[in-house]
Amino acid sequence: MNFDKHISSKIKIAFHNIHNIKKISKYLTRASVERLIHGLVFSHLDYCNSLLYGLPNFQIQRCQKIQNFAARLICGTGYRDHITPVLKNLHWLPTESRIQYKILTLVYKSVSGYAPIYLQTLCNRKTSSYSLRSCDSNELVVPRIKHKTLGGRAFAYVGPALWNSVPREIRESSTLIIFKRRLKTYLFELAFR
Repeated sequence: MNFDKHISSKIKIAFHNIHNIKKISKYLTRASVERLIHGLVFSHLDYCNSLLYGLPNFQIQRCQKIQNFAARLICGTGYRDHITPVLKNLHWLPTESRIQYKILTLVYKSVSGYAPIYLQTLCNRKTSSYSLRSCDSNELVVPRIKHKTLGGRAFAYVGPALWNSVPREIRESSTLIIFKRRLKTYLFELAFR
């Protein structure tokens, strides 16, 4: 499955919106520019971004360039300056981490019973007839796949695999808000080590 058209469409709309925001940014406060970026740019970048999981790195980097450009606009950073400190300062997750965040949030909702039934059926807890510590760790069954290129990107495989890779204290969060806060902190620390 090729997502070139989808990504190109996202990028075209996002760059158009950033260009328009840049034109009026000198009349706005930094907080207003940031709100416009979130409303007009990230809404397009985050739309269906969980479908982008497992794509080649060069396609993910195309979306990352949009985020970098938006961060430079908000902070007034030059094009040649390093972007990592800017993203850290804004407390933004890189694109790849945003995709993982979205998938893991869907898994949490599925496990907690807040997601539609068709998603809940894809997230099955590990069970065993024996008394094992691994069965008490809130892990999910990762199904076997025949084709890594297609099946390895399906939610039924990716969701449980990512879920099991997250620390137990995050998986056992009592509410969605606490889960999101802990997950973002965890992914942020992973991305900016």
